[in-house]
Amino acid sequence: MSDRDQLERDVRAACDAGDHAAAAAAVVRGYGGEIGAYLGAIVRHAADADDTFSIWCEDVLRGMPAFRWASSARTWAYTLARHAAWRRARGDRRRAQRIALPGELDDAIDAARTATVTYLRSEMKDRLAAVRATLTDDERELLSLRVDRQLPWREIAVILAGDDAGDADAVRRLDQALRKRFEALKRRLKVKLSAPG
Repeated sequence: MSDRDQLERDVRAACDAGDHAAAAAAVVRGYGGEIGAYLGAIVRHAADADDTFSIWCEDVLRGMPAFRWASSARTWAYTLARHAAWRRARGDRRRAQRIALPGELDDAIDAARTATVTYLRSEMKDRLAAVRATLTDDERELLSLRVDRQLPWREIAVILAGDDAGDADAVRRLDQALRKRFEALKRRLKVKLSAPG
């Protein structure tokens, strides 16, 4: 059994036991590092990404009692992160009444924030970062979900489907469209990266 499968089982067991704070802490501990990196890729400024991460953590805690397992906890976590980024981008800085975070969730947030991904610095990685900066927000998000996070196409489609996430046909159509957009994006990136820099 993979670590991710075990994490999903742990989250479900905590939910089934009615311990939503423990389930939320498991989601933040298990997926917080990659969600933080995802937000860093789609939100332009580090301070905004950090604030969006905080909003996401609160959303996980608030949303856990209503989570119905229509998707994996990981897919749900990315969907919440995307919604938090949208709200922040729209300037919706209003927050629901601040909630007190249970100690275990607070510890999980601290651990996720300090988790870092070590990247090997190279000229090609620097060039890729420069090229990524020229992409649209939607293109950077697609690249982050597929390449950086290595999410399956169906999960990406569910995350990006918004209100249509429950419509299997809409998700299937979006899955196909995203694959085509990604192929076109890969071709463009290849040309940009092969150009003399």
